[in-house]
Amino acid sequence: MCSSDLYQDPPEATEALLRAERFSGLSWDPACGAGTIPQAMRAAGLNAIGSDLVDRGWHAEGCHGYPLDFLKAPARNVDNIVCNPPFNLAREFVECALVMASHKVAMLLPLTFLEGQARARWLATTPLARVHVFSWRISMPPGELLTTGKIEAKGGKKCFAWFVWEHGWKGPAQVHLLHRPAKEAA
Repeated sequence: MCSSDLYQDPPEATEALLRAERFSGLSWDPACGAGTIPQAMRAAGLNAIGSDLVDRGWHAEGCHGYPLDFLKAPARNVDNIVCNPPFNLAREFVECALVMASHKVAMLLPLTFLEGQARARWLATTPLARVHVFSWRISMPPGELLTTGKIEAKGGKKCFAWFVWEHGWKGPAQVHLLHRPAKEAA
């Protein structure tokens, strides 16, 4: 585990989400790291901003915001929150995001986030609409090791998924597989 719980998501993770989900309005990534998610959303023509507890250079990458502790931040009015949260605070991030976002909350999490009886009871009380599971292993290396050049981003070891909550959703969550576009398939 990385001391700051920063695991660097690749742009292809957000691109896969955007092929499966439609977003409108303002989207915010409150744990943007180096800005990968807001950048990918902007490249797709969407309105997206980012902030993080630690300034990791995302200002220079075209994201907006300033060092900000999402869990202690005053409520904001945004349409969507799309985020790769610190995994050790994932539930807290989801709960806070559901209060701030008026439409959708999408969190990039290990598929094991579904496990556990207590978590299952909690998830049943939320508007979890869809779980988009990657059909390939995305590389999510510890950000501190990646940025210092101690490791390279190649082949992932865990299964990840986008968990999407949608205000107004009723019923059980749907599970979908995300596929790489043919030109990227390995």
